[in-house]
Amino acid sequence: MPLKKSSRNMTSIKFQDNRTFGLFHTICRIIYLSCATNFWFEDMDYPAKLMKIYNATSRVLEVTVAVFIISDWGAFWTQPNLTEKQSNDRILFAFSHVVMYSVYSSIVYYKLEIRELVMTLAVRLKVYNDGTIEKMMLRTTFRYLTALVFVCSSTLFSFGIGSGIQALTTNATFTTVIPIWPDVEDRRIIAGAARIVHYIVWWIFVVRVISVYFIILTSTIGITHQFNNLCKYFEKLENIFKGSGSQEEKERKYENAFKVGIKMHSITLWCTRQTQLAGGVAFSGQVIINVFVLVLLMIQMMFTERTLIAMMPIIFTASSVLIGTGVFLWNAGDVTIEASRLPAAMFHSGWHNSTRQSSVRVRKLVTIAIAQAQKRVLIKGLGLLELSYESYVTIVKSSYSLFSVIY
Repeated sequence: MPLKKSSRNMTSIKFQDNRTFGLFHTICRIIYLSCATNFWFEDMDYPAKLMKIYNATSRVLEVTVAVFIISDWGAFWTQPNLTEKQSNDRILFAFSHVVMYSVYSSIVYYKLEIRELVMTLAVRLKVYNDGTIEKMMLRTTFRYLTALVFVCSSTLFSFGIGSGIQALTTNATFTTVIPIWPDVEDRRIIAGAARIVHYIVWWIFVVRVISVYFIILTSTIGITHQFNNLCKYFEKLENIFKGSGSQEEKERKYENAFKVGIKMHSITLWCTRQTQLAGGVAFSGQVIINVFVLVLLMIQMMFTERTLIAMMPIIFTASSVLIGTGVFLWNAGDVTIEASRLPAAMFHSGWHNSTRQSSVRVRKLVTIAIAQAQKRVLIKGLGLLELSYESYVTIVKSSYSLFSVIY
């Protein structure tokens, strides 16, 4: 559907005035190019014919990816002649790909909710916008998304390079993932071509999954910095009483401004709940993948030759899992930390400068607002695990503990 002219103008204006708007707009454009899913609250500003062709192509790729995942599980019945490493890879990929695709499907399912979330973070909450905090958010987002892309792409490259070198220097075939067909010992040209196709489809699958991870991760970072933004907003309210005007005017202005802050806090809490709803499977899936994959990788290391080529895929896969889980849990924990600073910011907002009847109203308002802000803001995985720096360390330790029990 072509983008309306008014939407194009609005996008242009807000992109210039609001860097958060520009960030989310860019992220949504990247996601659309990766999987043809529009998380933006307006139409994508791409040519209509191109979008029509790409949407049809993406549906074909979606079916191809689904067949690819089914092929992972079919290999348990058709691939009996595997080495110990290949057998572990088959289990690792079959399980992790299902979890990753479940995350992808869940996020796409909540597309409308995410659109509303993006619109709220990029537009509605920009009543007050601290430039320094916004720059910090942009740097944090760029740093984490770059790290996520680097480690995930490095994993796929390492499997491709490792398998390619083995195929060129030994009698092995170019086998990255273990598909339902061809057999790992099949050396026909058509079998080799099929393995290359499987490797390309693997890239397509990972690109689609990682791209939708972007929107959940960016939203979580955005909420963290919005709580920081709110703290700065309340702390600056005391400046109202340092300005010109009568005491009555200052008190009225302060009271109205404090109510605006309460409304922004309420909307920010809604954004947190919306992120938990849309990203709940992503948070839970990442925890499950972390434990399962790390245990399998530690088992695999016991049977792997200690050479650079053999160890490279294991090292990059472990790094990918650890960093991928880390960026989710660390930022979810930052939401809790920044939200916990809000009651103190409200208390130091200057309410004590109000007098007479205004003082009575403001004290009641501040008391209720602080009581609401003192409730812990949490993002959870698996419905009960509080995501934070501490839970990240616990999850990593539990992976090794489980490995120790097994072996």
